[in-house]
Amino acid sequence: MDERELLRSQYAFAHDNLEAAIDRCSPELLTRTIEGSLTNPIGATYAHTVITQDLVLVRGLMGREPVYLASGVGERVGFELPESPVISQDYTTSLSFELGPLREYAAAVRAEIDGYLESAPDEDLQAEMPFGPTPRTKLWVFGTLGVWHVATHQGEIAALMGLEGVQGQTL
Repeated sequence: MDERELLRSQYAFAHDNLEAAIDRCSPELLTRTIEGSLTNPIGATYAHTVITQDLVLVRGLMGREPVYLASGVGERVGFELPESPVISQDYTTSLSFELGPLREYAAAVRAEIDGYLESAPDEDLQAEMPFGPTPRTKLWVFGTLGVWHVATHQGEIAALMGLEGVQGQTL
């Protein structure tokens, strides 16, 4: 297995786990807030994960129009695409969305990125770009935001589900 295949398999695994958790959330649980906490609602964390991939990976690294705009699904999700994936607590606690279209959006972003990872020339994936204080390869950034970022937010979602008596992890 080469690094591209490894990244694609980890990317799929992270997203499968995220979708499995979201599938077990009731509509009420997706929007529940914890009073006195800085924790974002589960649905807002899910939306943030998808938006980050669309803005940073699809638009930024792949140089394509965000899936939110290109697919037409953005018209149905119930929120405007923010300029940045870094979102405030005010934004997340007031975020409203339609879950079905949001999950369609997530699936479309996932397919767009996986298709790119499957077919991008090696030299494109190995190209260095600024990321924080150190230049990183595109492949590294895809691993960080496509796998690590998704997996950490899925863990956050699973913990919040557990606080409500819902199984967040199935592994």
